[in-house]
Amino acid sequence: MTVSQKDVKKSKDLVEKLLKVNDQKYNDWLHQQHQQFIEENQDLILQALSTFTGQGEEEVKNEPKVNEQVSVKPTSIPAMQN
Repeated sequence: MTVSQKDVKKSKDLVEKLLKVNDQKYNDWLHQQHQQFIEENQDLILQALSTFTGQGEEEVKNEPKVNEQVSVKPTSIPAMQN
């Protein structure tokens, strides 16, 4: 299913308004969503990196997993206006 730009804008506007009510910034929330998605797909990322570097699958299984989220201070990103 393809999502139209109009639908994306409507959703984004609604999320921004809801976040504002909760005194949150959209870019901070979006960064958090990206970090969560990366963490949820950490196994896939490690598998792809090990394939790219030629490291065997057995070595990847023996490596400890990193579950600690790195705190990154968000930078100011200019808002795009449509």
